[in-house]
Amino acid sequence: MGLLKIEGHSDVMKDTETGAVININSNEIENARKRKAIRQQEKEEIENLKNEVSDIKKMLGTIIEKLDGSNNN
Repeated sequence: MGLLKIEGHSDVMKDTETGAVININSNEIENARKRKAIRQQEKEEIENLKNEVSDIKKMLGTIIEKLDGSNNN
């Protein structure tokens, strides 16, 4: 893989074989990975909250059914 400097951009280089532009700034790469991990964690937390709300709604429905059933007797 050959890399060429891109004029005016010190943090990226171009792969001569694929034409891909590659970020060579390790701090920026690490920060991007951290941001991605945080977004993934937030996404998982939101999904967990959705599941918990769904469970609570089901439990409330069950409670209401039982209360309605005991009131009819």
